[in-house]
Amino acid sequence: MTYLARPQIELDNDLRSNKLLLMFDFDILKSVTIPQLLKRVCELYGPKPAFFGYRNESWSSVSYSDLEQGAEAIANGLLALGLSRSSKIAILSENSPEWCLAYLGILSMGGTVVPVDPQLKANELKVILPHSESESIFVSSKCLVKLMELGRSGLSFKKVILLDQTDSASSQFNLTDLMEKGRGSAQRLPVISNLDLAVLIYTSGTTGNPKGVMLTHKNILSDIWGIFQVLGLFPTDKFLSVMPLHHTFEATCGFLVPLCGGGSVVYSRSLKSKALLEDMMTHQITVMLGVPLLFEKFWLGLVRNIQSQSALGKLYFGLGFGLGSWLPKGMRYRWGTIYFSALRKKAGLDWIRLLICGGAPLPPEIAKNFDILGIKFLQGYGLTETAPVLTLNPKRGYKYASLGLPIGGAELKIHNPNSQGIGEILAKGEMIMAGYYRNPRATAIVLKEGWFHTGDSGWKDKKGFFYIAGRLKNVIVTRAGKNVYPEEIEKELVKSPYIAEALVIGRRIQGGEEVFAIIVPDYDYIGQVASTTKQEYDDQKIEELIKIEISSYCQNLADYKRIKGFQIHREELEKTSTRKIKRFLFSRPQVQPDQKEVGPRQKEVKV
Repeated sequence: MTYLARPQIELDNDLRSNKLLLMFDFDILKSVTIPQLLKRVCELYGPKPAFFGYRNESWSSVSYSDLEQGAEAIANGLLALGLSRSSKIAILSENSPEWCLAYLGILSMGGTVVPVDPQLKANELKVILPHSESESIFVSSKCLVKLMELGRSGLSFKKVILLDQTDSASSQFNLTDLMEKGRGSAQRLPVISNLDLAVLIYTSGTTGNPKGVMLTHKNILSDIWGIFQVLGLFPTDKFLSVMPLHHTFEATCGFLVPLCGGGSVVYSRSLKSKALLEDMMTHQITVMLGVPLLFEKFWLGLVRNIQSQSALGKLYFGLGFGLGSWLPKGMRYRWGTIYFSALRKKAGLDWIRLLICGGAPLPPEIAKNFDILGIKFLQGYGLTETAPVLTLNPKRGYKYASLGLPIGGAELKIHNPNSQGIGEILAKGEMIMAGYYRNPRATAIVLKEGWFHTGDSGWKDKKGFFYIAGRLKNVIVTRAGKNVYPEEIEKELVKSPYIAEALVIGRRIQGGEEVFAIIVPDYDYIGQVASTTKQEYDDQKIEELIKIEISSYCQNLADYKRIKGFQIHREELEKTSTRKIKRFLFSRPQVQPDQKEVGPRQKEVKV
């Protein structure tokens, strides 16, 4: 067993007096396996809580000692069931401490974790689970019925292990049974290599064609090494987990990063704003990860709360926020920590010191707004195939609109840039995946001469900061041969308070495409305006309102980027579990001379 170097700082009893956490020799960190790291961390932190979960109307915790013993018992139990070092084992469940125990137990016996999105439909699971060659599966009680339905269609496993015990599934073989079986086993755990496959993660399905991404222990720990060199983390940090663990962003950054640093992870009870704020206050959360949509709604909730305050309260906020906006960027955060301390405390954000956004480009004004409030907000970039982080904004000298700088060990470049410097982002480093499982053709398309072709277009400024323009496959090519990046236009549209969501696509016309939008109005806000102004907003008036908003918010865009038509979509656009719109569901419509109805009661409107 290779052990990590001793920490360079001594831990006191309450773990509060540590400097920024640079605990390990990071060159060693890249050379070990996740179970080896787990053993060392658990030796250091023993009784300290690693995870908090909410069940049966109360909070409970799992200590680092419990984690080590539980993972070892699960590993031995899996081996006793006849599974082997090469076995692939799926997890189909919502976030929970048990999810993490299963993950670490599978890795400890040398197996490969196959995290599966619990929101997937039966037809999607029928593709992923057989393709992954998963021999057994951990499942939550909520997903058990879905799994049993798949069993009736012929899908079978050596063993189905229930993660949480319920009365309705009391006869099901569960996690407790597995751990008891493991504790009674005398066999030794196999020796594994950091080049062994750790996880097999299927992409979210935004393209409609999921692929299995193979990540080794070295891929994941190399990424963690790069993240630690940018972020200053403490053993006293508490992370609030809101993103799904089956996604690489949360698994690496919201689960394994806190684990490496001796922090604690709190699994939120709900994604509802009230529950999130209560959880933040209860556990004194210091760090939270999320996607842009989450933080946009978070900010909107804060603004609406302020609007409900007295005239004096609104004036106090307005003056402070206006001054913060005017101050140089380097002074905004310091100003906000002092001026808005009472507001943060009242909102349950008193302990938050770091918000980290990933998964999609963030509107820069959101990062700026939180900065003014005295909450450090950093944006990063990466993909499932890169374990996932490639870039992070530094804590000093960050740029609101940028993806940040490459993390340690990552090398990025812009491939075939055009006259504006925009080209495909390529990446190289030890965090790059081993390939797509059982799909050498797809692997060969993205891995060329040591470089991973991300499929994202972007550019780099003179200081080395990277920016994203959009996905190459989403680019709209006009009749004049101009390239239009839908994401750029979408960012402008959702600035309107009347627009909740916007999806920009190319509509085929003779000789090329024209820019077309699918708009989801913010009916709640429109209702508030109607109540205040005593006006009525029927379908026609909402269409007219949206038409005006589109023209207004796109006026600073070049003519060839302007939206030529749109349709109203009354329901929230279908998304993945990481809140990305499933673009592949919205085909690029072919314009017809006599076409008026685009969908049920959905009319095309010219702009």
